[in-house]
Amino acid sequence: MTALVHSYQMIAREGSEDALGAALGDLAEAVKGIAGSQGAMVLQDRKEAQKFLFLEFWDGEESRKAAGSQLPKDVMGRIMAVMGGPLQMADWDRLAG
Repeated sequence: MTALVHSYQMIAREGSEDALGAALGDLAEAVKGIAGSQGAMVLQDRKEAQKFLFLEFWDGEESRKAAGSQLPKDVMGRIMAVMGGPLQMADWDRLAG
C-alpha cells in the first residue's frame, strides 16, 4: 500500500497569521492520534507569512477519509474563522522521505 499525503494550501486573513499557525498546530496534534495517521506537518511561507501548507500523512485513502469525523470541531472552526482566501487541496503518493 502506498502512503498518502494530503495537502491543504491556505491563506490567513491579514493580521491572522499567528492565529492560523496556532490552530494548524493544534490540528496537527489531533491528526497524530487518529488511526492510520503517520502524522502531520505545518509549513509557513518565509516570504509571504500569510501562506500556509498543511500536510497530513496517511496509511492510505481509507484512513484519510475516515478521519474527517474525528477532527476537533473547535479547531476546525478556528481555522475557518481566520482564512482569507480559497482552500486548495491535493493528494500525493509518498515516494520517499
